[in-house]
Amino acid sequence: MRRKYVVWIWFLVALFLCNMLAGTVLAAEALKGKSVNINKATAEELVKNVPQMPPELAKNIVKYRKDNGDYQQLEELLQVKGMDRTLLKKWTNFFILEGIGGKDCTC
Repeated sequence: MRRKYVVWIWFLVALFLCNMLAGTVLAAEALKGKSVNINKATAEELVKNVPQMPPELAKNIVKYRKDNGDYQQLEELLQVKGMDRTLLKKWTNFFILEGIGGKDCTC
């Protein structure tokens, strides 16, 4: 009976270590990217600096900016075709808002 508990304890320890390792891998992936100003970045810069950014979505982000002016807040990205809350939450730390001006801005 005692041996059964020891096996379960080792199983739980192994499971805990696997979860920690997975978290470390995700953190390392996040460090690969760099922050990018979504009001200035090209589609290529978005793909290069935001982990797992699909090229088509990057193009849509730039096109939306060209059509509507600078992004005023990150939530505006939800208006871009292909973007959803899950992706926005995943990439929020990679986006910077600088140089904010509207389509008709004379800044």
